[in-house]
Amino acid sequence: MEFIELVIIIAILVTLSNVASKILPSVPIFFIQIILGILLGLTEMGQEIAFEPEMFLVMIIGPLLFREGERADVPEILKNSKIVLFLAFGGVLMTLFAVGGTLHWLMPTIPLAACFAFGAALGPTDAVAVSSLAKRLKISKNIMHILEGEGLLNDASGVTALQFAIVALTTGSFSAANAGFQLLFSSIGGGLVGYLIVWLKRRILRFIEKISAQDVTVYLLIELLLPFAAYLLAEMIGVSGIIAAVVAGVAQAQRKRRISLFDAELANISESTWSTIVFTLNALVFLFLGIELSQVFSPIWESNNYANWHLVITILVVTAVIFLVRFLFLLFYYWFLQSKKQVSMNQVALLTFGGVKGTVSLAAIFILPVMVHDAPFHERGLLLFLTACVILLTLIISVMVLPYLADGEAAESVDFNHLLILEDVIEQLEAEEKQELSDKGRLAIDAVINSYENRRWELYRNSLTDSEKQEIQEIQGLILSIEQDGLDEAYRNGKVSLNGYRFYSRFISQQQHSLAKQILSFFSFWLFFIQRFIRILIHPRLFLQRQQQLKAALKQRDISEVQKIYLKNSEYIFHSLSNLEDVYDSSLINFFIRQREMSIKRFEHSNFIETIMIEQDPIFVKKVLWGYYLERKTIDEYEVAEKISTISANEYRRNVNLLESYAMSRAEEQPKQRMFRR
Repeated sequence: MEFIELVIIIAILVTLSNVASKILPSVPIFFIQIILGILLGLTEMGQEIAFEPEMFLVMIIGPLLFREGERADVPEILKNSKIVLFLAFGGVLMTLFAVGGTLHWLMPTIPLAACFAFGAALGPTDAVAVSSLAKRLKISKNIMHILEGEGLLNDASGVTALQFAIVALTTGSFSAANAGFQLLFSSIGGGLVGYLIVWLKRRILRFIEKISAQDVTVYLLIELLLPFAAYLLAEMIGVSGIIAAVVAGVAQAQRKRRISLFDAELANISESTWSTIVFTLNALVFLFLGIELSQVFSPIWESNNYANWHLVITILVVTAVIFLVRFLFLLFYYWFLQSKKQVSMNQVALLTFGGVKGTVSLAAIFILPVMVHDAPFHERGLLLFLTACVILLTLIISVMVLPYLADGEAAESVDFNHLLILEDVIEQLEAEEKQELSDKGRLAIDAVINSYENRRWELYRNSLTDSEKQEIQEIQGLILSIEQDGLDEAYRNGKVSLNGYRFYSRFISQQQHSLAKQILSFFSFWLFFIQRFIRILIHPRLFLQRQQQLKAALKQRDISEVQKIYLKNSEYIFHSLSNLEDVYDSSLINFFIRQREMSIKRFEHSNFIETIMIEQDPIFVKKVLWGYYLERKTIDEYEVAEKISTISANEYRRNVNLLESYAMSRAEEQPKQRMFRR
């Protein structure tokens, strides 16, 4: 029962970390997960969690590296194969000797072999941590390919070097020649095992096809088993399970893809399944790091055997040595091996601070024995503590330094072709609106046009950086706050009926729901949720009345009152936006002003409220589906005219299919759930 409770708690923490990352976009999600892990580790249940490094490697690191290998740009990594191999093997060995020697100098009581084991554990760059850092920044693809390639390969060299250091610690003997041969054998053997597993998988699938037993679930389960099978088989025969998982992922990506309904369904389900698995496993990596930090911190920090200032200095010096050795190693590579006299220092710095350490290092150091020469190995807890602290410090330093070295925040490029397609569809709908005879038909088309305008805005918004998105949400939150305050004041002063108040409140609630799904900043969170909560506390009666359904159909008097309040609110909004021109980007302010002006024009023609109501009418669904037909036709025209590639056209069609499917599901639910009930 305790295990089930732990699984549920961890699942809740993973979910909370994702929510918190939306509220605090400036804080990397893995920091949030580490903090949550520390909090869990401080509980009684967290203190009882036993860390099994082998289980961690096979159940979490193996699948993650398999997926990294499957998604890796192998041709680009091969272009940088020299520096990747140089860092993955030579860099690990240099870190081993430099960090191990430094630790032994700072703490002579720790055996030299144990110090080298510590250095070997901190040698590998964590591919998971690197990808987590890079998501938020504009880092050149070449740099990322080098870091990804290094992260995929150096785990094997680091773990193998650690194992030899442990042999030296426990037996007192060491052979450099034997270690080098074993490293080579382990890497090549692991690669062969990974390829063999994928080859067997393809033979199994061919057999299933021959007996006509194809099934998406079976195929997906076989794919999900690949990293575990590769890792376990490799470890059974004494080669690198990490390399086996990586090579299995690379080989899996090279499979022949057919164009069929079955393969399309399998690809969609596989992508969504892996996306969920990877996010969950990534979260578990950093949650476990936090748990381990909480478990090893107190015993070492409160111990009389070590002075706290000595521990702090050791952590700082070791971290500095890790980055310094990596920096000098990269300079040596470019200046002497590549003969580049004018190497880009920015590139070297990015590669230096991109070499963060992660939980692979923590899992590796856990391999240290509890007993040495039939006596307790007391320094094991100290080495665990130092490793966890150095990992955390490398992450913090990289998060602080990389934004200054990168080309800014990461943002998607604007897809202008997609924008043009949506504009063409809007023009076609506007032309059809002029020819529509019925009032309902015109209102429905107008609502569809509005949805396409929102899609255009969403497409543009997605191309913005996190800080720009944050500004947008803060402005949206301000507008909604003004809107709600103006409506509440009008109702208290008797300027709008209860029915009109509830109708306008439902409209604002729709906008709040849309904003809540894209909250990105703590300020936005405060503006939206906290102010809303305070408003409920101050005016509970108004809140309860807003939640009630309309008691009768809206009368013309109700509509006129709502129109007046909307126009009055617009004046306050324009005034507030004009005062913010020195705070926010002027183009954003102008956009919201234009958007409000367009809404006012629709309002003056008495279409605004009716357009909201029309979305509950079956004719709206018909016009939406017609819009999707026009969009598909426009995509075809662009593809035939070679304005867009076939790949882009297929991506656009996939989006239309998803939207159409959602529209149909909404149409089926409308008879059951009406937003505005009479």
